[in-house]
Amino acid sequence: MPVLTAELKEFFARTKLVVLPEDYYMVRLPVDAKPLPGEWYRPATTRFATFIRDSQEITLVIPRRKWLRMHSLFESYELSKPMKVITFDVKLPLTLCGYIAAVGTVLADARISILPMSSFNRDHIVLAKEDLPRAVKVLRHFLQDCKKS
Repeated sequence: MPVLTAELKEFFARTKLVVLPEDYYMVRLPVDAKPLPGEWYRPATTRFATFIRDSQEITLVIPRRKWLRMHSLFESYELSKPMKVITFDVKLPLTLCGYIAAVGTVLADARISILPMSSFNRDHIVLAKEDLPRAVKVLRHFLQDCKKS
């Protein structure tokens, strides 16, 4: 277990794990890809999604069912294997240091690869679907340890 400050332990003790039920894909699009359809942004059909654009590519994390409806809009793309999303349901201040680093350390020690993502107040991880059961077990154990100490 990583060395945690009292403040981090307090936040982890209050954290609830939320495993989103949908399967997701991570998609790589060329930087000059067509704009995403408006449907991609609708809260009613998109519980979680990310859009990252850098100078070399566009990366999406998108629900599998939504991608299956949209993929024909794009001439070229790369697609990951099925992924899952875990949300750490606790409101985190922007000044808190080490939260996702501790999550990453705990899962790396269990040899589980993750892609961390953050929204304004919450952290999320994207991981291979096949790693989900082990990741949930490891994380629940970690959170329980934080509650005890």
